[in-house]
Amino acid sequence: MQMTLDIADLRPIQTRAATDAATIDEYAEAAQRGAKFPPVSVVSDATRGTLWLWDGTHRVEAARKIGKSRIRADVAEGTYADALRLALCANATHGLRRSNADKRHALEMAWENRETLFGGDPSQNMLAEMCGISRKTVERFMAEKVATLSQPEKGATPVQPIQMSQPGTPVQPMQMSQPGTPANGTRAPVPVRRTIGRDGKTYTRAIPAPQATSHAPAYSHARGVMTDRFGVEIPIEIRDAFKMETVRDEIEKHLAQAARTLKRALDDKDPSVTQFRQADLIDIQNAVRTAKFTRPWCVCRICQGNGRGSCTACHETGFQTQAQYDNNPKEFKA
Repeated sequence: MQMTLDIADLRPIQTRAATDAATIDEYAEAAQRGAKFPPVSVVSDATRGTLWLWDGTHRVEAARKIGKSRIRADVAEGTYADALRLALCANATHGLRRSNADKRHALEMAWENRETLFGGDPSQNMLAEMCGISRKTVERFMAEKVATLSQPEKGATPVQPIQMSQPGTPVQPMQMSQPGTPANGTRAPVPVRRTIGRDGKTYTRAIPAPQATSHAPAYSHARGVMTDRFGVEIPIEIRDAFKMETVRDEIEKHLAQAARTLKRALDDKDPSVTQFRQADLIDIQNAVRTAKFTRPWCVCRICQGNGRGSCTACHETGFQTQAQYDNNPKEFKA
């Protein structure tokens, strides 16, 4: 719905590191010459009584600079979470080009609001898509986050380094959980490789388990047994959820196409979609995210698929999504 709003009532969601004074001046001068700008984009949050400005901060500031108190806006009903999702990638394809600092600020906002946006710690793919930022940039951001989180707190006991065995001393194999390890803490030894270094010392290195990739299918049939991507047998009660992966892919594909088509039509002011509102586009985009981020990734690593009704790690479904798996403690990952 398009309407004219008081600038003072708008609450911007600023996903840039800062506004650009030169751009504001340029817009202000153009407006004084009679240039017409597209309406800014606003989400009306009825529960908070707030008008969230998610796209058009520079246009608003330019209007304010030349003495205007009201501005045209495309208004859709929604929540702060809806507005934030839209704001995070608003300038990925239009407007003033984002700087590296702008991209970093958007990622920081997404990370700080991860519970609201993702329901937990997001994967790198989820962050990249949400913010409209390349995977490499997200990888660098997450590497810095991991490095920061791994810093010991002041006064904490430092981590002891791994001790290398001396010649003639038996080497004790490292212990860690394997796929299928029950949640009672029982751990099986990891296969290890022992080598003799040039200094004559014996070095022990764990042979890592194969890692699943986002392109690997969620399940497979090996020797007549249905297993997840980590080789854990899928309990019969939750197998249908994994078998629906192909259907989910089809739903996701058509929803994504519908979202792109509707967005393009709304941007072009296509008369055939005059009855659609920005809120309808938000609903479709949310449905795409639901299809993408709720797909089964593996049997729940905590309850092994038997925690329906009690396990919080999988929200009682028996299986985990990729985001839930990524949020597991290290000992429950492959």
